[in-house]
Amino acid sequence: MKLFNPKSKAVVGIDIGTHSIKVVETAGTRANPQVVAWGVAPLPVGAFSENSIANAELIADTLSGLLVSSGVKGTDMAVAISSSHAITKVLGMPSTLSEVDLEEQISIEALHFIPYPIDEVNLDFEVLGPSTSNSEENEVLLVACRRSIVEDYIDLIEDLELNLKYVDIDTYALERVYRSQGSMAAGANGPVAIFDIGSASSHLMILDVERVLYSRHQNFGAAQLVKLVRKEYGVSAEEAEEILNSSQPPADFVQSVQEPFVEMLRQEVSRALQFFYSSSSFSNIDSVILSGACGALVGIGGDLEVKLRSKVTVIDPFAEATVLSRKDAIIAKAPSLAIAYGLSLRGLK
Repeated sequence: MKLFNPKSKAVVGIDIGTHSIKVVETAGTRANPQVVAWGVAPLPVGAFSENSIANAELIADTLSGLLVSSGVKGTDMAVAISSSHAITKVLGMPSTLSEVDLEEQISIEALHFIPYPIDEVNLDFEVLGPSTSNSEENEVLLVACRRSIVEDYIDLIEDLELNLKYVDIDTYALERVYRSQGSMAAGANGPVAIFDIGSASSHLMILDVERVLYSRHQNFGAAQLVKLVRKEYGVSAEEAEEILNSSQPPADFVQSVQEPFVEMLRQEVSRALQFFYSSSSFSNIDSVILSGACGALVGIGGDLEVKLRSKVTVIDPFAEATVLSRKDAIIAKAPSLAIAYGLSLRGLK
């Protein structure tokens, strides 16, 4: 299963996380994408753990039901493996190499930095373009992942009698959304930080106009928000979720829950950025973009912007798409659907 395949017809993007599964089906073209179906379904506890499939049967049952309830019609699927399971490296390769020779040379290079037996790993690569430091070389992105992890996704989709068209990396799917929106990147004077908040962990990605400069995972996620709700109101985890999804949260929610969470978020983003600054020649970024379910909290972008003293926006992956399915309902879910949408864009030309 290749991680990079030629563009083809639209696919259904499937983002499997610790807390839920998100699906997005997109038709049309890259210039005029149309979201024809989407949905979110909670996962049973323990079905997905450590960014890996833990109980395929539970996930398959949930996914099968979600595809039906969301109105998905396509059968070509794209899934994302967590970048925490992927090894990536940009290599300089002679531009005169044929594709066959390039593949052979990359396999040899991979032996030097992949800490697993090479027969236990799936390798793929993509030529990024001419090297900026050597006119006789191309820069080539190499991606490696344990074969057992990839096969878990293959088995999951094929057992549902669907066609797994792409196995991608969540980082690339999120980057694809950012790059697809010219208005999002317009006017940026420096690198941009995307902070994707998952259920159990978060991921900071720093991008410039061409590629990802830096990537870091942190043990901070929406679970901390749920804990704050439970502690403040003395409720169960399920009741806490209901409060977070309610259009009318308690009157003191912002002061008692959201403000403490935003302060925790500020500390995590600041810490992640400091690691980036200490390992690069940069000392500042242009802006921070929030992604993930927490982005649906009303005013969270503005609250964080005040605390960080840096421009903060919440990602809207569908800002330049035509939404044909439940247009009003998608607004609250949009920040959590970014990766699934990025996966669905793989098939558009």
